[in-house]
Amino acid sequence: MRCLLFLLIFPVIFAKVPTAALFPTKVEAQNVVVKYLTTKILNGPKNGAAYVSIYNGNQFPVTLYKVKVTPEVFDRVELHDHIERTDVNGNKYMEMIEIPEMEIAPGQTLFLAPGSKHLMLMGIKPTYCGEKTLTFKFSFRKNSRETFDISVEIPVVKDSPRCGE
Repeated sequence: MRCLLFLLIFPVIFAKVPTAALFPTKVEAQNVVVKYLTTKILNGPKNGAAYVSIYNGNQFPVTLYKVKVTPEVFDRVELHDHIERTDVNGNKYMEMIEIPEMEIAPGQTLFLAPGSKHLMLMGIKPTYCGEKTLTFKFSFRKNSRETFDISVEIPVVKDSPRCGE
């Protein structure tokens, strides 16, 4: 039920995120569907984030282990998650951490979203604002260790003060 609710509100979440755009591009390979890729470019730090929905239509798990963006307008792309921690006073807080991979169970959808698992776009280069499109190459590993890629092209969002707009 929770997944169904998230599916219904997923596009709405991103419609309310400033300096982001939701692109309904759907790309499928090896029974894995990547759609709703969006980026958010931060105004202060030289970082951003990307969010996406990835469905695994296979009878076995697949693992997202790397994402590369071309042209190379970011120093690197990292897979991130938020985990709950407790400080010395017993107060709970969320900490963002880099993780090596994200597994998607058979028949399940991985939602990369704000406050949850997501992609960090580290070290935005000055050339970012001059680009028209970005290609995100998602690299997956099958249960058998065989790998495959899915590439999704999206327009560059330039409504951030970083791009002078």
